[in-house]
Amino acid sequence: MRIGKEFLGKALCIFAILILLPCILNAQGSGSIKGRVIDKATGDELIGANVVIRNTSIGASTDINGNYLLRFVPTGVFTIRVSYIGYQEILREVVTVQGDTKEENFQLTAQTLIGDEVIVTAQARGQDAAINQQITSNTISNIVAADRIKELPDVNAAESIGRLPGVAINRYGGEATQVSIRGLSPKYNLVTVNGVALPATGDWDRSADLSLISSNMLHGIELKKAVTPDMDADAIGGTVDLKLKEAPEEFAANISIQGGYNQMQKYYGNYNISANVSNRFFDNLLGVVAGLNFDNYDRSADKFQGGYRLPPGTTTIYVQEIAMREEKVTRKRSGGNLLLDLSIPYGKVNINGFYNQLNSDGAFRINRINVNDNRHYYDLELRKGKTEVFTGYVGLKQDYHWIYMDISFSHSFSKSNNPEDKAWTFAQENGSLSNTQIRSAFNVPNYLTVDTSITGLRSVFKYSTVRKEEQTTAQLNFQVPFQLGENLDGYIKFGGKFRRLIRDNDQEQFGRDAMHYNDMRGNILPALLQKLCEMYPASMYDDGFIYSRDSANIQVKGLGMPVWMFLSDYSRSDFLDGNFPLGISLNPERLMKVYNALQKTNQWFKYYIGSLGRDYMGTEELGALYFMMNLNITGYLTIIPGVRWERDISKYTGQRYREVDRAFEQLPPVDYQRITNTRNFSFVLPALHIIIKPADWLKIRLARTETLTRPDYMNYAPITYINNYQSDVTAANSTLRPARSKNYDAALSVFQSYIGLFSVAGFYKEIKDLIFWTRYYIYPRVPILPELNIPISWYNPTGSTTTYQATPRVSTFLNNRNITYYRGFELEWQTRFWYLPSILQGLVFNINYSRIYSKTNINWYKVNERTITFPPPPRRSYSLTDTVREARMPDQPSYILNTTLGFDYKDFSVRLSYLFQTDKTTSIDAQNPVLDTYQGKYYRWDMTAQQKIGWGITLFANFTNLNNRRDDSYRGASMTDPSYFEYYGFTMDLGIRYTF
Repeated sequence: MRIGKEFLGKALCIFAILILLPCILNAQGSGSIKGRVIDKATGDELIGANVVIRNTSIGASTDINGNYLLRFVPTGVFTIRVSYIGYQEILREVVTVQGDTKEENFQLTAQTLIGDEVIVTAQARGQDAAINQQITSNTISNIVAADRIKELPDVNAAESIGRLPGVAINRYGGEATQVSIRGLSPKYNLVTVNGVALPATGDWDRSADLSLISSNMLHGIELKKAVTPDMDADAIGGTVDLKLKEAPEEFAANISIQGGYNQMQKYYGNYNISANVSNRFFDNLLGVVAGLNFDNYDRSADKFQGGYRLPPGTTTIYVQEIAMREEKVTRKRSGGNLLLDLSIPYGKVNINGFYNQLNSDGAFRINRINVNDNRHYYDLELRKGKTEVFTGYVGLKQDYHWIYMDISFSHSFSKSNNPEDKAWTFAQENGSLSNTQIRSAFNVPNYLTVDTSITGLRSVFKYSTVRKEEQTTAQLNFQVPFQLGENLDGYIKFGGKFRRLIRDNDQEQFGRDAMHYNDMRGNILPALLQKLCEMYPASMYDDGFIYSRDSANIQVKGLGMPVWMFLSDYSRSDFLDGNFPLGISLNPERLMKVYNALQKTNQWFKYYIGSLGRDYMGTEELGALYFMMNLNITGYLTIIPGVRWERDISKYTGQRYREVDRAFEQLPPVDYQRITNTRNFSFVLPALHIIIKPADWLKIRLARTETLTRPDYMNYAPITYINNYQSDVTAANSTLRPARSKNYDAALSVFQSYIGLFSVAGFYKEIKDLIFWTRYYIYPRVPILPELNIPISWYNPTGSTTTYQATPRVSTFLNNRNITYYRGFELEWQTRFWYLPSILQGLVFNINYSRIYSKTNINWYKVNERTITFPPPPRRSYSLTDTVREARMPDQPSYILNTTLGFDYKDFSVRLSYLFQTDKTTSIDAQNPVLDTYQGKYYRWDMTAQQKIGWGITLFANFTNLNNRRDDSYRGASMTDPSYFEYYGFTMDLGIRYTF
């Protein structure tokens, strides 16, 4: 393992010995106090309760099971104060004895008006838990508590996180799939399950699909926005930790069944079934938690996509192409988790496994119009795939009072497998448009001429993709507590981690293109018709499907197989809200017959570009060491300094090649060459957190940290290719550096039973080496970066410095030489109105608002051309100018607002939520701001209600997207030229839950 020099490990060991000796000596002459804090009415643990010894700096907060431990308590008589927002505090006098561990348990009573019955409802418990855990965290964080997830469930983890301050969600088919934290894209954030990093699930970047994880399997969610040195550093935006529960002392079980409705397809088959069971055995030494989850959702959507071009020398964009898509998609999730915790002398062994899979089955009808080429296409795609995610963890925790140690091993993987995606394309080659200079995408259908008599089958393809990522991690941490007098205590923590990542992307493409005319591969139609007659003789002459006697006439027209053979009577008047046509509909059953028959002919080819061109494989090794201290001074000031050192080595293999017609034969692409590159980077990342508590109701947090983000896989996996026309080169950059961010955070929190929690947070980031996309043309004397792996023979086979065979445009990724600035603030108020009279006590309110600003000066290359006349002959000279343009960060909205109003009355609960976010930039053109894309503003209303009917039974209903809001994006800041629309409609779920 090449993660550091030997002296670093030796120095760490020597330093550990030096700090252990005074801590051991300090432990003499003192005792300990431990115990549990619970709700007196329900017996539930209270997580984040504050337990302190008055007039000292000694204190602790309760863990996920409500347990606390006070170390190094001097002998004598002291008063313990236990507080928890929303509950009445307790003061208790205790006597400690030298060398003894005293047990003190506490039962807290909910805050209420004098004489009123004490009732803490589900929403109130969730609100109180989130507030208290947020207050006691040692960093700036936001919490989704277990009670909120359990009692009023969202569809998946992303939906729950999306209610937190500064969080925006990305959606697919109306369902949240990923989260952006403080306007930073999902790839800039880290997602963990009980501290184990979740593998990436996409093909391009490092983000994880949170829709794979059902909320029913979680015991809480913590979003940390400022990291400490003992946390992974690859999180510029923040770290999301999904918590799994340990078993309580008593047997418990929960079963939930629900059904649902999707407005878009008028589909009633949605369902969700989940079950959790837990218990402890052998005198509570062994705890077991097991859970299962199954669900099925229709995630159909209507989508519009628009592309635009900017003619040279103009500032006006014109429509280049549009595509209208009807996506009928069913997503089925299934998964389970198993957690074991075994108490052993001085500690505990934890084992957990967490598995989820998502099966997606979809049919896509696509109507494409290429305005620039005056062509019209109809596509039918049938896709079926499965995505799996697993995390496994084994950890040992030992607490000897004078030192705490934990060692853990974890293994996780993600796998996406689409074994047989099928695609058919029909083409109306010429004359489909009466005008090709169209400004508005909405006007394209007005110029369209649909003629099925000259529309024929162009291609039939099968695609398969297998994408795998595995991570294996080993981690060791030591924590040494100390106490110096009554006004200074804390701990020293140090440790290390090693992680190995293996990633593989393998794609295959088979089929037949150019079916509508004869070419060097021969006339496909006779062989195909013959095979169809052999395989499906009974269907050849029914309802005009195929007439073999017409084959000659069909071939003469150049159609191959005309579209009228495959038409269906399917139509929709409400497609894309009536703004665009669905177009003609194709019959999947008939097309499948052609697909099956074509595979049996000699015209079924392997396409090497699609089979080799995007493949890559690689490994990454990351080693990390850290050291930090937590100094608690007088109980009112906490200082947490530290440093983290990380080194990562990556090795990836890809290829370069030329796309030419040979790729359609059973031969590798021209100039095909495998390429391997290795990257090696190390970083020292200092951190400082300061927590000031000038009053029992006020806390101020300050943090200065440094974090990283590593390049997307496809940014640097060495894949380089030039297209068939020699006009465009796409090249990964094999030497991209991780981007590094200096982060400054400040937060002020006011908390009190009448107020709840009110907080103001500000943040400022300076991001160096941010990775961005750019493009420029190759001319003589214009330098070509060697890390792009572009051979000179592709554009200048003679080696001339004055004339080139072609001037291809290069698209690649670079580290920005300019610093990106990012800043903003967040406001949050969480409260419940327990002090109001009568039924108004059941009101629960939450609102948060975020304002975000960003500025980045993006480098791009401008080619300058001039003519040299002397000495003759006249010739052209080219030079490259490094230019910048200013923009805001991609995926950064300016405003985010979340608000929730809940009401509980006896056994009835209802929650109404509103989400709003302004427009955000989704892509930045390196040279022309007019070609930037923006996602439009978005707002949505959701509602959840439940009613307990006794015997542990609860009925509930979830209503999502009540206002039937769509997603939309536009080309250009004017927000008038649509580049993307998605309609997914309103959904409703009705269910029953049984708890015992």
